[in-house]
Amino acid sequence: MHYQPSSQAFGPAVNRFLDVMAHSDRYAFKGSSRLAFDASVSPASVSRLIHSQMNPSFLMVARLTAALEKELGYQIDPRDVIAESGRFLTRSCCDLAHCRGCLPGNALDEFGNKTPEFEDVEPGTWVTSAYPKGFTPTKH
Repeated sequence: MHYQPSSQAFGPAVNRFLDVMAHSDRYAFKGSSRLAFDASVSPASVSRLIHSQMNPSFLMVARLTAALEKELGYQIDPRDVIAESGRFLTRSCCDLAHCRGCLPGNALDEFGNKTPEFEDVEPGTWVTSAYPKGFTPTKH
């Protein structure tokens, strides 16, 4: 008999593939298509993954991570690009991407002012562009 844990036993998969891709010249423009090609996976699957519309298989994450590693020139633990409830091994995306410190594109409004989500976030300290201070589960 196999035990099936409740789906509530697991937190959501939070990913920052798009954020790491933004730190690369190759993937900063048409990134999902290029990453899909480099990893030999479906562009539609990559798009659904980076927009948090699916939980990928381990093999898909491994392929995508390997493509990022090849482009960036260093090893990346897959748990640093996708993690349950956003518990990444490396907190800052810039630390993961070996960046001196930046803010993602959505951190600033059209006038160059920080958006409310990024008000207290210094360059180089953000976790993901969707959760700059880290993922916080909502209580039901």
